[in-house]
Amino acid sequence: MHYKLKYQFLFVLPGILLCMNCSTPKNLVNYSRSYIEVGKVMDSVQLPYIVDLSKHNKHLIAAGVSHTYDDNNPQVAALKKLYLNFKPDIIINEGGQITKTFGTEKEAIEQNGETGLVKYLSDLDHKPLINGDIEDSLEFRVMLKKYPKDDLFLYYIMERLVIPHLNGAYGNKPFQELYAKAVQKWFIKEGFPVDKDLQDFEGFKKLYQAKIGHPLELSLNPDIELFDYVNPDCTYCAIGRNSKMLRDSVLLGKINSELQTHDKVMVVFGHGHILAIEPALKKMVKKW
Repeated sequence: MHYKLKYQFLFVLPGILLCMNCSTPKNLVNYSRSYIEVGKVMDSVQLPYIVDLSKHNKHLIAAGVSHTYDDNNPQVAALKKLYLNFKPDIIINEGGQITKTFGTEKEAIEQNGETGLVKYLSDLDHKPLINGDIEDSLEFRVMLKKYPKDDLFLYYIMERLVIPHLNGAYGNKPFQELYAKAVQKWFIKEGFPVDKDLQDFEGFKKLYQAKIGHPLELSLNPDIELFDYVNPDCTYCAIGRNSKMLRDSVLLGKINSELQTHDKVMVVFGHGHILAIEPALKKMVKKW
């Protein structure tokens, strides 16, 4: 079926990939907002942040969300209403292909946040939900050509595990247990070359101290700013921006591809991503 297409890629900008067989204009990524600019406005926009674009018979809605697992969050009701009113032909989600089926809306949100919600709704509606993200294995291969593996590993662990954990994303499990599982499932399984000493949390703490200059504290402290992509002048922030732009370029290609064969396309991604690609989406739809 169409939504199982394999995508091919080409370097078009330093650190950025573009989807080739999706008929995406080669300069489309140039229209994206910088993540420095995104950082200045992302805390002030109402969520979900909606980009609603149409031309002729093509209609695209991109919903920018925070990643909440709270089914009482007002964003949940707004996103559900948006979906039910729009009735998309296909939905593109963040965070990988999701195959599980949920028994209730509450269960879906508590387990998979906004992605769980749209999976639950799309199953009821018998509509496909597809992954809009780059495969981790491919992202790692690309990013390892640009950055030392220890710097990349430090950034990814902080951005994908430590900071979400500190914000309550992974429940109350001991962090050392979370770390061991994440390293195996998210990194080693996806082909990231994790040195043996870094497969243990104690090894990661040594890496953190060597790179940052003081011990890791598992708390929301000023060190978090060293890994926030919106900050202009830090090594790991720059790694974060390149990771986001890489993912955005692939997302743009997939959106453009789905608009080739579907009239009503819905995208549900983190609001930072949607703010970044909003100008490119306007450019994309304008060409129809």
